Amino acid sequence: MIDLRSDTFTVPDAKMREIIAKADVGDDVFGEDPSCNALEAECAKLLGKEAAVFAASGTMGNLLASMVYSQRTPMAEIVIGKDAHVMRLEVGGIASVAHASTYQLANNEDGTFADLAELKEVVHRAPSIVKPTVTAVFLENTYGTTGGKVLPMSYVQQVRQICDTAPHKVSLHCDGARLWNAAIALNLPLHEVAAPYDTVQVCLSKGLGAPVGSVLAGPKDFIDHARLARKTIGGGMRQAGLLAAAGLYAIQHNYEKLRLDHEHATLIADYLEQTLAGHADKVHVTRPETNMAFVRVPREVVQPAAAQCKERGVLIFPFDTTTLRMVPNLNHTREDIEKAMKVVAEVLLQLLK
Repeated sequence: MIDLRSDTFTVPDAKMREIIAKADVGDDVFGEDPSCNALEAECAKLLGKEAAVFAASGTMGNLLASMVYSQRTPMAEIVIGKDAHVMRLEVGGIASVAHASTYQLANNEDGTFADLAELKEVVHRAPSIVKPTVTAVFLENTYGTTGGKVLPMSYVQQVRQICDTAPHKVSLHCDGARLWNAAIALNLPLHEVAAPYDTVQVCLSKGLGAPVGSVLAGPKDFIDHARLARKTIGGGMRQAGLLAAAGLYAIQHNYEKLRLDHEHATLIADYLEQTLAGHADKVHVTRPETNMAFVRVPREVVQPAAAQCKERGVLIFPFDTTTLRMVPNLNHTREDIEKAMKVVAEVLLQLLK
């Protein structure tokens, strides 16, 4: 089975399993796990931040950030895109656990806010007895809702400037689950892509191929607070070095391999666009910027397409009612990709008749 549903379906190879088995471990809650400490130090260095903390998942990493930012003031508000992953696909933790209000802005197709004037208005508003206080703005890079879009650095700097000129402290957080992919696409060092943000969450368990984990990085006092928040929600994982060692190995050996995932996504998109050109009135293939190929099709095609591709040995993801998603990862060969894209094209051609 060729599984293109997500880059989260990567599995550890033999070498990574060996690294896990031999990992040097201790009690991470006491700060004594050498592998966790090494991973956190390396991620802080790569992201250009003072400190970092290992979390069980990207959702946990973003939740920790939300919890710390919400405790900056009694009635905190976080400004965020209404279709952002943290807003729509992390079980509402920003409200139910962090107890933060959200001011939701419309997103453009590329993940940017549709109206920076509105962002400035809410971030710069005067204190009010009837309104919460904005403590942070959350961006998502890459933006997964429309297919792994890379936020332009110029745009991020505009948002940064709006935060910096607010009448009170407003921080900028990046849900950077796939910030690695953004850096590869921009041909920039990771620390340059992360530089405009006060805090950054990056995933280890997506394209990098580690089995578990994410890292939240930022100022030392913020990360100290986040570490306490992690313990509060049951994130003290004791001998977590078994997982951290896999994450460190993934960074050191699989980061540059993300380029191949991007190439494979483009290969899929190019082939589907050419093969389905006769149905341009019904099909739209999104041009990949990173590792995701999105195909919009009629509503009645989505579920049958996924089911028929599965019957033929290819798993694709019905992302929403009109979109099919394909995400290559490091477990796929060029042969896998070529076989899969032909199956998808044949199935769609049949359904679109």
